[in-house]
Amino acid sequence: MSENKGADNYSEQEWATTSERMQAIRREAMANPVVAEAEARKYAEITKRVQTLRAIRRARGLTQQQISAQLRISQAEVSRMERRSNLHLATLARFIEATGGRLRLIAVFDDYETEIGIGDILPVGTATQA
Repeated sequence: MSENKGADNYSEQEWATTSERMQAIRREAMANPVVAEAEARKYAEITKRVQTLRAIRRARGLTQQQISAQLRISQAEVSRMERRSNLHLATLARFIEATGGRLRLIAVFDDYETEIGIGDILPVGTATQA
């Protein structure tokens, strides 16, 4: 019976070996044109749905100066905001609202999805349930 190790119980060599095996499996799978085509389609679908703040702002025809005026912050801060990899939800919600949108946070599980209302991004008048 094989021992089930926790993540902290693997040596660097074991991690490297596992990574190399996974890369080899991926290369073999991607050699199949059907698999490669399926991955390309999935990647194209994801890139349509995933956009940076900069891409959203540009798609809405807005400049950093316009966003900075709306948010009452400097244009430099808008630029930094667009480059950050980690934003507070309230900051992200304000940015999206400045572009004319509304931020919705969705938790996705195997059997269902649910919208999450968090603090000040919960729409006004929305009742919460315990």
